[in-house]
Amino acid sequence: MTVRTGSAPQLSPHRTPSADGPRINSNGSSMGFRADIQGLRAIAVLMVIIHHLRPGALTGGFIGVDVFFVISGYLITAHLFREMRATGTIKLATFWARRIRRLLPLAFTVLLASAALVYFFIPATEHGTMFKHVAAAGFYIENWALVADATDYSAAGQMATVVQHYWSLSVEEQFYLAWPLLILGAAFVAGKLVPRASIDRRGFSGPGTRRLFLITIGAIMLLSFAYGLWVTTANPSAAYFDTAGRAWEFAAGGVVALLCVNRGVGGLRGALLGWGGLALLLAGALLIPTETRFPGTMALVPVLGTAALLAAAGTQRPGMRWFSHATWLSIHPVRRVGDVSYGAYLWHWPLIIVAPFVLHAEPKWYHEAGILGLAILLAWLSQLLIEDPLRFGKMLKPVRNTLVFALAGMMLLASIAWAGTTASAQSANLPRMDTASTCYGAGTLEHAADCLPVASDFAPWPSAVAVSQQVRSPLFPGCETDTLQVAESSCRLGKTTDPRLRVAVVGDSHASAWLPALVEIAKERDWELVTHIRSGCSPSVAALKGSEKLSGTAERLCTESVRALGPRLAADRDIDAVIVAAQGNKRSWISSPGYEFADPATEGFTSLWQSWIDAGKTVAVIHEVPRLGNVNVPTCVASNPRDPLACAVPRKEGLSIRENLQRALDSDAAPRGIVRADLTDSICSQETCFAVIGSLITYYDQSHLSHDFSASLAPMLARELDQNPVFGTGG
Repeated sequence: MTVRTGSAPQLSPHRTPSADGPRINSNGSSMGFRADIQGLRAIAVLMVIIHHLRPGALTGGFIGVDVFFVISGYLITAHLFREMRATGTIKLATFWARRIRRLLPLAFTVLLASAALVYFFIPATEHGTMFKHVAAAGFYIENWALVADATDYSAAGQMATVVQHYWSLSVEEQFYLAWPLLILGAAFVAGKLVPRASIDRRGFSGPGTRRLFLITIGAIMLLSFAYGLWVTTANPSAAYFDTAGRAWEFAAGGVVALLCVNRGVGGLRGALLGWGGLALLLAGALLIPTETRFPGTMALVPVLGTAALLAAAGTQRPGMRWFSHATWLSIHPVRRVGDVSYGAYLWHWPLIIVAPFVLHAEPKWYHEAGILGLAILLAWLSQLLIEDPLRFGKMLKPVRNTLVFALAGMMLLASIAWAGTTASAQSANLPRMDTASTCYGAGTLEHAADCLPVASDFAPWPSAVAVSQQVRSPLFPGCETDTLQVAESSCRLGKTTDPRLRVAVVGDSHASAWLPALVEIAKERDWELVTHIRSGCSPSVAALKGSEKLSGTAERLCTESVRALGPRLAADRDIDAVIVAAQGNKRSWISSPGYEFADPATEGFTSLWQSWIDAGKTVAVIHEVPRLGNVNVPTCVASNPRDPLACAVPRKEGLSIRENLQRALDSDAAPRGIVRADLTDSICSQETCFAVIGSLITYYDQSHLSHDFSASLAPMLARELDQNPVFGTGG
C-alpha cells in the first residue's frame, strides 16, 4: 500500500488574542504573530486528512504537507533571524529545547498509542514491520526507513504502517537540527572571509545579518531544488521522503520571511496575491493526480501558493476587511482547527490504518466522518492534557530536563518496538503436518477425494508470521539482482560439478519464488541451475509505457540487462535449457530503440525465446501464478484464523491477472516446441484459488509463492517440464 502522508507542526502559540470578530493581528511582517497562518494550517491539515480518507475526492490533498514545510521554513527562519540580529549568534541548545517541548510530548504519546493499537488490533504478521517503523519514528528517521522500503523491491506492496505519516515530522526535525547549524556555519565562513563580520556581539547583529541569511538560504534553495528534480526522475518512490529533495521548500518559506521582515505586500496587490495563493492551493488539491511524481516541478504549486499567502499582508482598511483572505483565514472556527492541526494530523493516520481491523470491513463514509471527528477531538484533548502542561509547565523548562526527556522517550519507544517484535516472532510455528502425507501442500489437490484443501487438524505451518517474514529472508541469498544494482548477482544451485543438464533461470522476483521447486528437481535429476534474475524486471526487450515504467535508473538497468542477456545466453554453449518465469501484472508495452514490433506486448518476450531456441536451447515458460486479489495473504490468514477460505478467490478472478507470459504464449509469435508449465491446478480447484493448501500458506505476500509451498510443487512442475525429454530423468 502506497500512501502519501504529511505532518502539521504548529510552531506558534495557540493562545491567540480573542476578539468579538475576526482580527488581522499582523501587517504581513514575519516578525509578529499572524492569526491567518493558523487558518492556513487548518486548510493544509484538512487537505491531508480528507485525501487519506477519500483519495479520489481530493487527489492532490497530499500537498498539505508541502504547505507545512513552507510555513515551518518561514517561522523558524524568522525566529533565528531575530535572534542573530539581536545577539550575533544562535543558542543551539535553547532553540532545540523549544522544538522538543513543542513537538515531542504529543509525538511520543501518539507513538505509544500506535504501538498499543498494533499489538491489540493488527495481525501479528505485520508486527515486525510496524514496530520497526515505530522505533524509526521515535528517533525521527522514519523518512529514511521509508526510503529504504521504497528502494527495496521485496517491500513493494507491503501494508502501510501506523506511523508512516511520521516521515514528514522526521524531515522537519532534521530541518530544525540542520538549519541553525548551516546558518552558523555560513556566518563562520563569512567571518573568515571578511574579518570585520566575525561572529561576536558586534558581528552579525546588524544589517549584515539579513544579507548572510539570504545568501545562505538562497543557495540551499537552488541546490535542493535542482537535486529534487533529479532524484524525482531517478528514483521517484524514494524521492518523496528525501530530506535533501525537500529542503528547498523550507528555504522558500525562509526567503519570504526575510523579504517580509518589515512588512508584507499590502493593499490591492496583497489582496490579489493572497487570494491567488489560496486559489493555487485549492486547485492543486483538486487537480493534481495522486500518482504525480513528487517533489518535482509540480511541487511548485503548493510552495508558490503558500509563499504568496505568507507574503500577502491582510488589509485593515474600514469596509475592506472582509475582502481580505487573511480575514477569512483568521475567523475563530478556522483558527481553532489550525490550533490543533498538529494533533489532528498525528492522530488521524493510526485511526485510518486500524479501522478496517476493528470494523472487520472497509470503512463506510460515516466511519470516515467519525475518524475525522475523533482525530480532532483527540487533538483537542491532547493539547489540553499533554501539549500545554508540558510545553508551558516547569518540568521541562530547564534545557537539560528537555534533552533528557527526548532521549528517554526515544529509548522507551525503541524498547517497546524490540519487545513487540520479539513477542510476535515467538508466536510462530505451531506443530506441523507430516511432510510425507499425501495431504501436505500442493499434493492436496491431487488427492481431493482423500484430502480437504483447507480444513485439517493442523494450523498453517510455517505460521503466518513466519511466512510473512520470507519477503525479507530469501531462501537463496545472492541469487537475485536488486532493481538498482548495477552488477548482476547470479548463483549456481543444484549439482554444480559435472551436471547432466545446465539450466538458466531467467525472470523477475517471481522466478526466484520458483527456485525452491526447481532446486528440488535439480537435486533429483543432477541439474545445475544458473540464475539470471532481476527484481521488478520483466524478461522482455520491449519497453514499458509511460507511468508504468520503473524509476529512471531501474528502468535503464532492466533494459540493459535484458538486452545483454538475450545474446549472451544464446552464445553460451554450457547452457542447455532456459526456464522463464515472471509476474503477471497488466502492463502496457511499446517498441524500443532497435526493436520494432507489431505487438510489443507479446513479441518483446517471444523474440527472446526464439533467439534461444534458434541457438539450440530448450525453453520452458512457467505460467504466471494466480493472484488472490491485492491482499497480503499471510496477513489475511492471520486475520481469519478460523476461516482461511475467507482469503480464497474464485478461480476466474485468480487467473484474470495473467497478461504478460500468458499472452505471449498464446500469440502467433510464440516459438514452436516451447514447453508450457502450467501449475494452476495445483493452486486452484475448478472453482477456487486458495490461500492455504495442505497446511501451507501459498504466498508470502500478494503474489510470490511461499518457500515451502513452492517446494511442495516440485513433483507437479517436474511433470510439466517432462513434456520435453531434455528435462526428463533420462535426458
